[in-house]
Amino acid sequence: MAAEKEGFVDIELKVFEEEYVKPVHKVGFWTCIGVSLGMFLPPILLYLLYGTFAPWEAIGAGMALALTYAVPFFFIEPISYYPVYGDAGNYMSMTTGNVSNLRLPCAAVAQAVAGVPEGTRKGAAIAAIGIAVSVLVGVIGVFLGTLTGGWVTAQFPSWLTEAFKAYLLPAIWGAVFGQFALRGPIYALPALIIAGIPLMLGWKAYFTIPIAVFGTILFGYALYKWRGIAPGGGGD
Repeated sequence: MAAEKEGFVDIELKVFEEEYVKPVHKVGFWTCIGVSLGMFLPPILLYLLYGTFAPWEAIGAGMALALTYAVPFFFIEPISYYPVYGDAGNYMSMTTGNVSNLRLPCAAVAQAVAGVPEGTRKGAAIAAIGIAVSVLVGVIGVFLGTLTGGWVTAQFPSWLTEAFKAYLLPAIWGAVFGQFALRGPIYALPALIIAGIPLMLGWKAYFTIPIAVFGTILFGYALYKWRGIAPGGGGD
């Protein structure tokens, strides 16, 4: 009740850095190393148990194809998402995936419910809690979906299955965009224009995504620099 009446008190910077950020980086670094190494276990086990290994030509072709799509995200996602979910949220999101359509909205909702702004120490702590809960719930959901998902979807009529295929991703995008547009309506239309022009011109994703992200960031900065207009929240 005290938190509801008075709001969450921000943590002192030195205490936050020493007792929260440093342990987060220590655990997060080694967790990321472990997850990265774990990705090599399936092919290693396949080779050790069955003596089968993918040809290097196929590995190289697959890697090149993946990198053409993924490389922009290596830079864009940490830069654009970090102000919302902070250090711990960044480590958890990058190792569990579904960042833009699940982790980021969960962090934003947790901050909205707690009444704390993004870009602050208390905002980062609350976002980490929201993302951690989403990971735990997600593990349970994936487990149940693995056991029953195929049977459940097999019961759907064909028109419903086709509707899911056609509209599920646009619906997720619209929900995420609407959620953040409400937090800064002045940025919504310019963001759509900045992202929409390259899309209409048929540019590749590795051009369109950086333009959309950094173009919107530059627009927000220009709006603040020359008009003194800033999004809600802020603080240390």
